[in-house]
Amino acid sequence: MNDQHRYRRNPDILLEWGEGAGPVLVDCRRWRKFSVKPVLVGLLHQLDRPLTAEELHDRWRESGHADEARTLLDRLASAGIIQRCAPADVMGTADGTGTGVASGDGWTPYELAVHAQAGRGPVPHARRGVPPPARFVHPEATEIITLPDGRDAPSRPLAEVLAERRSVRVFAPSPVPLPLIGAFLDRSARVRGCLPPRAYEQTHRSAPSGGGRHSLEVYLLAREVEGLAGGAYHYDPFTHTLHRLSAWTDELAVLQRRTVIDAAAMKEAPPAGIYLASCAGRTTWKYEGMSLSLVYRDTGCLMQTMCLTATDLGLASCLTGAMETPLTAPFLAPHRDRLIHVGSMALGLPTVPSAAPALEPLAQQ
Repeated sequence: MNDQHRYRRNPDILLEWGEGAGPVLVDCRRWRKFSVKPVLVGLLHQLDRPLTAEELHDRWRESGHADEARTLLDRLASAGIIQRCAPADVMGTADGTGTGVASGDGWTPYELAVHAQAGRGPVPHARRGVPPPARFVHPEATEIITLPDGRDAPSRPLAEVLAERRSVRVFAPSPVPLPLIGAFLDRSARVRGCLPPRAYEQTHRSAPSGGGRHSLEVYLLAREVEGLAGGAYHYDPFTHTLHRLSAWTDELAVLQRRTVIDAAAMKEAPPAGIYLASCAGRTTWKYEGMSLSLVYRDTGCLMQTMCLTATDLGLASCLTGAMETPLTAPFLAPHRDRLIHVGSMALGLPTVPSAAPALEPLAQQ
């Protein structure tokens, strides 16, 4: 008999509710699901710390006799719903309860669940109904500004751009010229054409996107852009125009500080910034069940494309992964149910043009 064993619930287990089938336990690491009776949920509630069968019996009378509790615990442990803890695993704390599990790899059950679901592919009933449009319209925009394209801006060999790319957190005090903003958006985010069939609302752009869905909307936070009034703008990649949504306000300054300045440990605000939001319905229409992972991957692709474009144009940039949820951007108040914030970017002129990053040599193995 394993009287010395303690048991605790598997930390990778999440509880969800099946359709008309009662509670369902999901092992997010092994992606197994168990339909269970509500009484078992009560047992797992008791196993908030490692317990022996006798201790569980004392705390939870529905377990029956101690021997019956031990048999049940062993069955649940064999299924992976709970874990056995050796005596050595629960020593070293004041109350002797310990954690019962070795230090893990840092994943939360929610992250594991998203990863596991993404690996299974979209759900069978995806692609129902009409796909959401690829163009996001802001009818509340007060002004439309036509941007210069990037055809006349200089460009350098890709190998040179890749070698010089770096994150910059200090910018020159000069405003960013609007033609550079236009070239930056033209090269990194503009729609080049539609992919067939047109009814699927698939577009071709510089950055790849799962299924050509391109859920990401680009917003320019212009604090100091030469030739452009300060404020928040939506970039329309179909017409290469900026749609003015609001003037520069204290709320915008607070948003910039929260999503860029503090997130990147900057001392001063950048002259301009990019706020990326996903109209996730475009992606979920085709890839429901794995859409969040695709939106994140699309964000990485677009961010890298923007970084390289900025470097090519002589702009300094710095990405931040800070995401606000729920979305609080004041200029997106009418659309908060349709959009999620997925990342931001600081833009400006470098303090020293063409300055190479200071790197330490690789250690010899």
